[in-house]
Amino acid sequence: MKKIAYVFYLLLLVLYSCSSDGFEYRDPVDPSAANLSKPTNNTECLEVDAVKFEWNKSDNTDSYTITVIDLISSESTVKNSNTNSIEITLTKGRPYSWQITSKNKSTSKTAKSEIWKFYLSGTANTNHAPFPAEIISPKNDAEVSAGSVELSWKVDDVDAGDTHKFDIYLDQTDASTIISSDQSATTKTVTLTAGIYYWNVTSKDDKGNHSQSGVYKFTIK
Repeated sequence: MKKIAYVFYLLLLVLYSCSSDGFEYRDPVDPSAANLSKPTNNTECLEVDAVKFEWNKSDNTDSYTITVIDLISSESTVKNSNTNSIEITLTKGRPYSWQITSKNKSTSKTAKSEIWKFYLSGTANTNHAPFPAEIISPKNDAEVSAGSVELSWKVDDVDAGDTHKFDIYLDQTDASTIISSDQSATTKTVTLTAGIYYWNVTSKDDKGNHSQSGVYKFTIK
């Protein structure tokens, strides 16, 4: 009996030791968002073979996912990296956006950086088309109350001195009907009844270059 009691005592001692030290539970730590570095936002990037993306290391992060989007075709390139830089070969002569997602293997939560834009050129250009307009409101697939609706957007351009005008298209079919042309404002107020609407914005600079936002859809209830 003494031997059994002694063995039982040792077993309890081992279990206590493991639970207090070897298997101590720690709460998962969420990663922080990365700060982007290069290519700089709203600039022209001159690369021969590949674009080198760089960002600052974020806290509590084991790995990163970079998402690069062709702003004309909307095609996405997604790559993973264990360091804070990566080189990606992209089609030249096109505008892109990029974003970094920080990950920590101890949690399913992630953190996203800001979204930056750049223009990839094989050779230096004297002037560039503006980046496709970024739709602010109504967002794609948004639901909006009938009556007065404000369409709003913003535009960025590599060429800081350019001025811009906009053509706005809106209808219930395919956004092929122009409702305003050569306007300088980045908003347009329209009165709409119930239904599904499609719209897009063509951005034009004073050098004759232009870009299109792509078609967005919203519902009037």
